[in-house]
Amino acid sequence: MLVKELTSKCLEKIICEVKTEENMTKIQTEVMDPLIHYTYKRIYPYFLITIVIFLLTFILALLIFIILVKKILKSDV
Repeated sequence: MLVKELTSKCLEKIICEVKTEENMTKIQTEVMDPLIHYTYKRIYPYFLITIVIFLLTFILALLIFIILVKKILKSDV
């Protein structure tokens, strides 16, 4: 029980200290911002490739739709 109480109190003190405005700002600027920038740099090419593939697929579907509409209009006339 002593260990449980000790760890509980330590965690409470750590949480209270981390929640202060000064420490939150430090965590944001020193940990979170670099982590987000690093992750963005690593994932950016995959987002770009996904967007290009999506656009090409959309253009292809649009072209197929146009060809089908022209074929239907020619067969009706």
